[in-house]
Amino acid sequence: MRRFSFSKHSAGPRHAGIDRRPVPRRIAGLRGRPAVLLLSGMLLVFSSLLPQEKQEKKKEPQQPKITEEILVVGRAPGEAPLASVTRVEARDIASLKPRDLGQVLALAAGANLSVGQKNETILLLRGMDARRIVLLLDGIPIYEPYFGTFDLKTLAAADVASIQVTTGPASVLYGPNALAGLVNVVTHRPADEPRLALGAMIGRDDTLGADLAGSLRRGRFALSGSALYQKTGGFRLPPSDGSRDLRALSDYERLALNAKLFYYPTDDSEILVSGNIYRSAYGLPPALSVQRARYWRFRSWDRSSFTAGGYVGLGGRSLLRFRAYAVRYDNVLDQYADPGLQNFQAASTFDNSVLGLFGLADISLGRRHGLKLSLNAQSDGVRTRDDDDLPWQEFRQAAYSAAAEHHFRASERLTVVAGLGVDALDKYTGPTTAKANPLAGLQLRPLDGLELSLSFSKKSRFPSMRSLYSSSSGNPDLLSEDGYAVQLGGRLERWVSLEFAAFGYEFRDMIDSVRLPDGTRKYVNVGKAHIRGVETGLRREWKGLAAALNYTFLDHRNQTDDRPLDTLPSHTLRGRVEIGPLRGFRLILSGTAASSSSWYDSSQRKVLDVPSYAYVDAVLSWTAGRAEVFFKASNILDASFYTDPGFPWPGRTLEAGFRVNVLSSME
Repeated sequence: MRRFSFSKHSAGPRHAGIDRRPVPRRIAGLRGRPAVLLLSGMLLVFSSLLPQEKQEKKKEPQQPKITEEILVVGRAPGEAPLASVTRVEARDIASLKPRDLGQVLALAAGANLSVGQKNETILLLRGMDARRIVLLLDGIPIYEPYFGTFDLKTLAAADVASIQVTTGPASVLYGPNALAGLVNVVTHRPADEPRLALGAMIGRDDTLGADLAGSLRRGRFALSGSALYQKTGGFRLPPSDGSRDLRALSDYERLALNAKLFYYPTDDSEILVSGNIYRSAYGLPPALSVQRARYWRFRSWDRSSFTAGGYVGLGGRSLLRFRAYAVRYDNVLDQYADPGLQNFQAASTFDNSVLGLFGLADISLGRRHGLKLSLNAQSDGVRTRDDDDLPWQEFRQAAYSAAAEHHFRASERLTVVAGLGVDALDKYTGPTTAKANPLAGLQLRPLDGLELSLSFSKKSRFPSMRSLYSSSSGNPDLLSEDGYAVQLGGRLERWVSLEFAAFGYEFRDMIDSVRLPDGTRKYVNVGKAHIRGVETGLRREWKGLAAALNYTFLDHRNQTDDRPLDTLPSHTLRGRVEIGPLRGFRLILSGTAASSSSWYDSSQRKVLDVPSYAYVDAVLSWTAGRAEVFFKASNILDASFYTDPGFPWPGRTLEAGFRVNVLSSME
């Protein structure tokens, strides 16, 4: 398992309007509709039907039990994962002083980031975007149900305890849309001792932020929570003709609140009720070249979630997790005809929701056999309109999954894994689609300190509601996309930690948007594509010095059109060096370098080059007792680059701040 710890869519057509320019929105309160879900003994009856595991003389390592993680990757040698896993712990997240998750995941093996036309931070894992990635926040799937994507910028990093990135043939328990992998984000849980921390930062161009986080446990009850506020007037581009211009419409303002209430009925059970509120308003910088400039800003981009669930021990090492959740999105996108935002055209409104329920049983059948079972049901609802005086369009569809996965420990050095998931999509129009998705793999430990794995899986990606039902580009006859993955990987622990993987992905009935002869666009199943590659990672630490380096090579092709896949570099190198602590000082240098790529310009019907790029970030901090002060420089070389034509990344950005652990010393 890799560790950092060193021990593109439009919102609908424009509609002309007269003198309807809205007042720019600022976050003035916490509006939204509370979601209330009733949870009454879900799946607990199974506990009486399962046999108790016999007491073994030799106790095996116990995996941590928490409600928020659907699947915990084991730490013991015999529990190595089939897929590649990068795990980032709280200390290493905090050391980067990130504003959001994008600044952390940029260093994960196999990850690439891109900034798109909606100013969203797009994550790609091994060349596959958010539509093929499952993102979980405290075990709850986070995605906008109309587009089927997520934006890393909307997930604050201030109170995150761990991030686990899984790539390759992953477990069948995650359901559909997980061909690229899974990102599991867990916020802080209450510890035995009270915790209270606060921090603040300031930067150029009216940039500032503040956050507060804490937890408390009393008897069988515990509470944790966090609050964060950030704003900026925007970012500046690298020098051009001696000037450093402020990027138009690059401002944002956001507020995030998170609370979790725990109750522990017994020593082997937990009940969790949690809520999350995210409120934001931000601009969408117009394209500077190639693509058409659009002058848009989100008057509001809001997300609210509520969840209730927990886990209960079933005897021995067996466990049952269960959750119910509701996520709501309320977004208003204002569209203007001019850079000064004086000629208002239209306001697109999205009033969307996700309701879900899942149960997962992890059953120990003795020392050699383990069985994992999962049931998932999820309903997505969309209400959208292209302007205030136009009628609402409403869609709803549901997805269901059932899966079983068997782990057979043939010996102390060999484990065989086999699983099968069945995923079904109940569409708004048309017949229900069902897919069977298998998993098979071997885990081998031929020598102490050496682990090898060979695995295969099939995954399905269901069409998003936009691709099915959009009035401008939807296609209700779309088929589900099928993906096949195979991987040979391993890990060697000696004087240096080495991880490696060779992998291949094949896509059938790949879903894409194409331009028709009349100039309009439509979603279609374009045929076949492949991604093949190699991944390696090195990690070594000395006294006062630690270094990590990972490299990804991708060979990718749209086989139907006989051209490379868009904006995917063939070579990406990521690295991090940490020096210290030395008399309280610590310096962290991190960066990414990527080769050139290509992008198909459908309007001109030609392939454009996207140049190679490299950037370096630095964080210098000083810790004394309970307090820490820091200075952060992003893109310190002021490199000028873009990953999506027309949308350059920020130039050099400087920040300074502090953090205080009120109740304990800094770790």
